Amino acid sequence: MAWRGVIIEESLDDPSLLNLVRIVNTKKSFLENEDEKGLLHFHHVEVEKKDDFVEKAKKAIKQGWYMHICKDDKMIVIFRNRVFEFSEREKGKIAEAKNYGISIGILPEQMEIENLIRNPFD
Repeated sequence: MAWRGVIIEESLDDPSLLNLVRIVNTKKSFLENEDEKGLLHFHHVEVEKKDDFVEKAKKAIKQGWYMHICKDDKMIVIFRNRVFEFSEREKGKIAEAKNYGISIGILPEQMEIENLIRNPFD
């Protein structure tokens, strides 16, 4: 099974990252409490080559955004030049990723990542 996650197209400085994934669905929406960011494209993706993807993703994503990929009970949260990898049992590491996101300006309600481990396309 591939790693699964969501990439917001508008969060990318380098949209060629999308060439490394299989897009299984795209939804158009707005972020919670951030209407000023406009209409966004949420790509539900599958990733086969995790290591290549993570290396390129941490350089392709804009500062102040994140993306995630999940497989089984594991999750990788990718920020600009910063990556957190953990299992759903590692509450301290989950909290560390959430706190980092909030520290760089991501709204707390957008960092509710625990449920994404089992439902990566949410």
